[in-house]
Amino acid sequence: MMSKDLWVFLFFLAISAILWLMQASSEKGESTIRIPIHYEEIPEGFCKSEQLCPTLEVTVSDQWQTLFKYNAKMAFEFLGYGFDTIKIGRDKLQEGKNYISSKNFENALKEQLNANTKIESYSPDTIKVSIFKIEKKTVPVKLVGKIKLRPQYIKTGDIAITPDKVEIYGTKEELSKIDSLETLPADSLFEDVFENTVQMVPLRKDANISFHEDKVQVEVKAEQVTEKVINAVDITTKNVPANMTLRTFPATVGVKCMVGISNWDKITPSSFKLAVDYNKINSKSQKVNVEVVSCTDEVFSVTLHPELVEFVIEAKSEQ
Repeated sequence: MMSKDLWVFLFFLAISAILWLMQASSEKGESTIRIPIHYEEIPEGFCKSEQLCPTLEVTVSDQWQTLFKYNAKMAFEFLGYGFDTIKIGRDKLQEGKNYISSKNFENALKEQLNANTKIESYSPDTIKVSIFKIEKKTVPVKLVGKIKLRPQYIKTGDIAITPDKVEIYGTKEELSKIDSLETLPADSLFEDVFENTVQMVPLRKDANISFHEDKVQVEVKAEQVTEKVINAVDITTKNVPANMTLRTFPATVGVKCMVGISNWDKITPSSFKLAVDYNKINSKSQKVNVEVVSCTDEVFSVTLHPELVEFVIEAKSEQ
């Protein structure tokens, strides 16, 4: 149980604290209050080009008890007791860079403050809002990532992207920097392709532009490969002088290649053009290389049997 002397001490301590608070509250000080800024919708066909200032910080001076009320008001802003929002509307915004002095809102601010409160400064002292006319540009979609096929399978045809072009919107300056719109990496979506595969692939976002599509459809066609052997393909010649004749022995060679099973029956001797080049004949050798001049796109890994053939060069008889 507390003694009488302790109770007396606590009483006078409480009185002293109250008197000190009354004295302190009558003194003046400075504090910073935050006023939220609301940007009304900009004119149709325009866009903002930078991060907008979310609040206006105002340094004010007054008695401490008044400043305490202001801070309490900000603390309970989430309950709807904060300061009224400053509104920047269409009427204040023109195309290009807009510089709005914070002092323009002084009268509106004073309506929320006590009559004796003095506004000392603003931060920022100028609010910058840049708006520019929206331009449109059509760019191709670029798939990012590698297509990994199962062993003994090949990709048939081109990768189909739908849509393969996208309209993007932004300022003329930003659009000039963009030549294509990339997808997010799609490696994990095409890891073991062995049949026709369709996946929806998200497009990579860009804070400086906008576009309507979130994803594009990507189709990869694949099929198993098999070996094709053609026993006899004619050998032609090239770069032979007009007064000379070049003959090869044999006149045909065998061709072995890989081809997708759907095209196996389509590969014939006419799918290949083979030749020996007169300019590459070595006088010290009796044989010359047979070259694959061209072949159909459906085949790959082409080998010849034999790769070297014998030859005879004869002068044409005069008529």
